[in-house]
Amino acid sequence: MGFISRYENIVFRYIGAILSKVVTERMVKSFLDLFVLDLLDDSPKHGYEIMRELKARTGARIGAGTLYPLLYELEERKLVAGEWNSPNRRSRRVYKITEPGAKYKRNGFKGIDLLIRTSNSDSGP
Repeated sequence: MGFISRYENIVFRYIGAILSKVVTERMVKSFLDLFVLDLLDDSPKHGYEIMRELKARTGARIGAGTLYPLLYELEERKLVAGEWNSPNRRSRRVYKITEPGAKYKRNGFKGIDLLIRTSNSDSGP
């Protein structure tokens, strides 16, 4: 089970209850690499699946012009591995998370979690 599912109470309910849709989308876009890695931790996916699931889970609409350059960068950094797949139709590139990608994702979300906890504890009564 990925971060989006496990920490939904911490991040997404917090975001949904306090922040506007615009700010929520900005947060998702700011940490898009982590959210994409988390989706790929569930199972390998092609780009359109990633865009669709991000929209369903976070409400943020991410376009192809944003997602594909990120996927290429993640692949260059060896955080994801892409493979061409052609199941009886046009070929699609399917991405899966690598071990370094899983480690990067865990550390990144730990940092976000710490930031949120620190922000909540600093706000006082």
